[in-house]
Amino acid sequence: MKFSTIFSLAATAAFASAAAIPTPDAALEARQANEAYTIVEALYADIKQYTGAINATASGVSLTSSLADQSAAAASYQSNVEAITAAVNAAKAQTDALSPASKVRRQTDTALAALVENLLLEVSGALNNIIATLGLTSLLGSLNPLVGSLSGLLLSLEAVVDNLLAVVKQLLDGLLTGLSVGLAGLVL
Repeated sequence: MKFSTIFSLAATAAFASAAAIPTPDAALEARQANEAYTIVEALYADIKQYTGAINATASGVSLTSSLADQSAAAASYQSNVEAITAAVNAAKAQTDALSPASKVRRQTDTALAALVENLLLEVSGALNNIIATLGLTSLLGSLNPLVGSLSGLLLSLEAVVDNLLAVVKQLLDGLLTGLSVGLAGLVL
């Protein structure tokens, strides 16, 4: 009798502890979301460095500045936008190295979506400063690679965190309305 009671208690305890252990899929999903967040967080810190340089340059230049000042600012803008593009491409490569989680069981990580939104807003603000000081033509050579790298990053994050693009879209809907108003008054 005592043996069967001890055996049933041990079996119950073993079953309860096994049920409490996260499944490998759930653990893998959580680890991948954390790794993706860490990658994007490091990218955001890098981008803030470059956008800070862009904003500092923009504060000293305007459309009425001398041609030499405008040329120096354009070169600075170009190098910083190229550095942002390189940083985004490096983060995309790191994200691509993460194995895709199970498509059926993935969950959306809203913290990652909010971080991606902040990253996009940071880049957008810096680009708006460039357009405000020198016009859109100063960006034409580097804008397409930047947009392509940002799109690639979002697509690689979508493979790790399900519905990330839908969450980012919801967060940025207001931004697109404001951007369309801003684009109406562009200086070319």
